[in-house]
Amino acid sequence: MTSSARSLKFHAGKVQYNEDTNRCTPLPYEGVISIKPSAEEPDFLDFTWTPKLTDQTSHINGSQPVEKDELLLIPGDVTIKTIKSCNTGRVFAFTFLSSGAKYLYWLQDVGDVDDLGKLTEKDNKLIQSISSLISLDEDLDVE
Repeated sequence: MTSSARSLKFHAGKVQYNEDTNRCTPLPYEGVISIKPSAEEPDFLDFTWTPKLTDQTSHINGSQPVEKDELLLIPGDVTIKTIKSCNTGRVFAFTFLSSGAKYLYWLQDVGDVDDLGKLTEKDNKLIQSISSLISLDEDLDVE
C-alpha cells in the first residue's frame, strides 16, 4: 500500500463518555482527524485530532482549553467500532487493546439522510478504510 493510500483526513468532533451514566456527549466544536504513516515507525500510524478553533469554541465551558489528541495507532492493538446506541449522531470509538483506553469521535461531514444516528454510505466507507489501516495485514495473501 502506498503511503498516500494509508493516509486519511476527515472532519470529526470529540465525544465525552460518562461511564457512570453510560452516555456519550458530543463536545460542541469542530475538528479534523488525520491518520498517516508514522515518521518514526512506518508500520505504525500517527493519529491527530485537531480542533478548528474560533474565539467562541477555544475553551470548554469557558475554562480549560481544547487540546489536540495525538495517538500512535499500532495495527492489531487498536479497533474501531461505531456506537450504534448513539442515535443523535454518528459516533465511533477507537479502543486500544493493550491499555483499554477508548477515544470517541463524531463524524461532522453532513449526512445525506435525516436520521442523525444513521451512518451514510460515505461514513461506512470511511470506517472501513480506517479499519483496514489498523488491522494486521496477515490475511492479505489468502485467496
